[in-house]
Amino acid sequence: MSRADEAAPRADVQPFATHPLRRYAFAWAALSGRTGRHLDLGCGTGDFLAVLHEHGTVACEGADPHPGYLAELAARHPDLPLHRLGVGEPLPFADRHFDSVSLLDVLEHVPDEIALLTETHRVLAPGGLLVLTVPRRHVFTFLDPDNAKFDFPRLHRRIYSWRFGSQVWHSRFADLSDNLRGDMSVGRDRHTNYRTEDLLRLLRTAGFTPATVTGANLFWRWLQIPALLTGGPVRRLLERGIHLDGRLFRSANLFVTARRLP
Repeated sequence: MSRADEAAPRADVQPFATHPLRRYAFAWAALSGRTGRHLDLGCGTGDFLAVLHEHGTVACEGADPHPGYLAELAARHPDLPLHRLGVGEPLPFADRHFDSVSLLDVLEHVPDEIALLTETHRVLAPGGLLVLTVPRRHVFTFLDPDNAKFDFPRLHRRIYSWRFGSQVWHSRFADLSDNLRGDMSVGRDRHTNYRTEDLLRLLRTAGFTPATVTGANLFWRWLQIPALLTGGPVRRLLERGIHLDGRLFRSANLFVTARRLP
């Protein structure tokens, strides 16, 4: 057995088995046992990437446009290669550089979905794997809290400032010097919830061949919103409900793997 095989995550280990967000368990299952270079695109503070890195996947790298997220992740994992992205700019990687890429709830935040998917296709090697998750359009889409800042800006400011402080609100939603409004690219005015056929069309347009399509959750927005506003035992109880909802239903989040063919 080669060192690369020894370093790869074991397929029978699932570190996200009890995590409330099912997208991480899905991504782990898709990437378990793989070797080569992996890029977590839009890695945030590394909730997924750090675990993948710690469990030995060869040549993990992360990229994100948010400097604060990258600084937090770098402080915890100084040996993890991280890249600051420019919003809407080409990816700073060579053609065919990565064997797999994850885009976990990222596509709905970017200014140009096709541009990002095309760039992702460019940096993937032939046969490379894309692991993609997005919110799916369904009966409770209207509850999406990421659209509150657009639909109810004053209410959003009051509640967010009450929960996290007015300075945090200002740095995330008023200071647009990093071309981000919260986690949303400046210029985008909607947190998209995708129909399955629309997402698959985007992937095919960018040159990908979808391989698997599944999802998770139904009622989770009813639990997610109060969980965002609370902490401690109450939040943990709500997150257990989100986890159970994710195991029982498949409607509110869309999970896809796709291949870059030669």
